[in-house]
Amino acid sequence: MKTPVVNMFVTCEYVTMGMGERPTVVDVFNNIRFSELPGTHNFTLFARLLAEPGTYPITIQAGREGGEKSVDVFSADITVGESHAHNILVKEDFSFDQPGQYTFSIYSDGHMLGETYLAITNGASATEEVTPDESEIQ
Repeated sequence: MKTPVVNMFVTCEYVTMGMGERPTVVDVFNNIRFSELPGTHNFTLFARLLAEPGTYPITIQAGREGGEKSVDVFSADITVGESHAHNILVKEDFSFDQPGQYTFSIYSDGHMLGETYLAITNGASATEEVTPDESEIQ
């Protein structure tokens, strides 16, 4: 069997499945701002795996840039059927203790298939400058 390919790996709010298990990915994002840390956010990691029919060991790890070693957030043997595709959804409350860039990496049998990144920031968001309405200018 050949090594599987991941043609999509994203952080998003949620995923719905349509006819033929076609995914619709909703609200893809790559940053989260917390008012203070540590903080928790519920979101979905979504990966679309393309491969020959068979069973593949899949692991998704998370780690912070410059942080300690990565931790497994998902690990399972995935069976790909005759459609040559399998959707992987990991939906949970993810906790972040420090600001920085977090990397989510997906592996099969020790081979990295893809990565996605999430920037975590903290503090109050900058206020946007509001242009006065024309009726207020007079």
